Amino acid sequence: MRRIVVTGIGAISPIGNSAQDSFKNLLQGKHGIRPIEHFDPELFACKTSFAAQVNANLDPATLAPFKHMDDSTRTKLLKKLDRHQLFAMIAAAEAITEAGLDKITQEQQLHRIGVNIATGVGGLNSLEICAGKAVKGKKQSPFGNLMFLPNLAAGYVASHWNFGGPNNSHSTACAASAHSIIDACNAIKSGEAEIIVAGGAEASVTPVGISTFNAQNALSTRNDDPQGASRPFTQDRDGFVMGEGAACLVLEEYDHAITRGAHVYCEIVGFGRTSDGYTGQALSAPHPQGLGAQRAMQTALNMADINTTEIDYINAHSTSTAADSIEVMAIKNAFTDHAKHIAVSGTKSQTGHLLGAAAAIEAVFTVLALKHQTLPYTLNLTPDNVDAKCQGIDLIMKKPMQKPVRYALSNSFGFGGTNASLAFKGF
Repeated sequence: MRRIVVTGIGAISPIGNSAQDSFKNLLQGKHGIRPIEHFDPELFACKTSFAAQVNANLDPATLAPFKHMDDSTRTKLLKKLDRHQLFAMIAAAEAITEAGLDKITQEQQLHRIGVNIATGVGGLNSLEICAGKAVKGKKQSPFGNLMFLPNLAAGYVASHWNFGGPNNSHSTACAASAHSIIDACNAIKSGEAEIIVAGGAEASVTPVGISTFNAQNALSTRNDDPQGASRPFTQDRDGFVMGEGAACLVLEEYDHAITRGAHVYCEIVGFGRTSDGYTGQALSAPHPQGLGAQRAMQTALNMADINTTEIDYINAHSTSTAADSIEVMAIKNAFTDHAKHIAVSGTKSQTGHLLGAAAAIEAVFTVLALKHQTLPYTLNLTPDNVDAKCQGIDLIMKKPMQKPVRYALSNSFGFGGTNASLAFKGF
């Protein structure tokens, strides 16, 4: 069986313009939640006025790959990119450079490198603009649909770096980038590619993005305390905080990575994909007993050929909604007596919920937690405000935890009853 290792990571998030900065700020308890800057939510009857947003002063010209372009090329390209595509390019550039893929020039080798970048809603802001023009009978831009199609983020990355391998995208809600990572692993295992740049990108802090989730009462309305709004596992949580950004991992066949002298972060040893599907399911809610989530974790462990007692850390999906307690139930049922010994944290408390990019940024955090043997904590969670239904596991609170970790899981679950769990092993 061909083994899969991680040889590069990249990210742009509400708490950092790189993977390393995002993780450093995560451990320091920083967050990126602030009043919405791109539009006035009140104009769209929204009860939520805040979101987790990428740095408002971001200048793409200062970040790879755009800083390496001449002014004319950069200006033309940036006009064609939706915000989520911009994020994808920045995250991919960091991961690709770190893995040394930008130094590969032989066509035969480039054809063995693929891309799989997910998104939950694609270029939502660009779609809103196109729809507005259509309603008013205005002429469309020839680049309009290229800005909202969900596969174009992967397309731009593959095109810019001349990668000729598999080029795909997933759009399976909040599990999307986990599915992209899994499909990337399968492509490498089957011999279809040697390397895949996998991850997700999202920019859904838009009028439609905020107002539709607001209509479902899915978003926190803690407008007087935005920094305390994303509070997984707490008894007074009232909904998730929308986030934006992107993250990418360079996944590579083990022998190929060792032969070319690549730095290896860790190994992906297992994964599981399941559906909750059952009669009467509300498609915006998980299985009430968390059976799909439980089976996803068990499938990942079975593929990794490890016992439940060998998992030391779980980066939970934990959105700060009612579903948090269902995920805890699934963990306790999957790991039984060992559940209370597994350290668990919810990093959406600081980044917000990146929807289709959530699994990718949380996979990056899990990779770095393994590397540094330092586990992030859940912001806004204290011993006296833990939901009674979320007790019985080792929730990390108040500060990062130093703990020997050999195996870790990262969970991601999405609308439609779709579930994914990724198993990582320290290298």
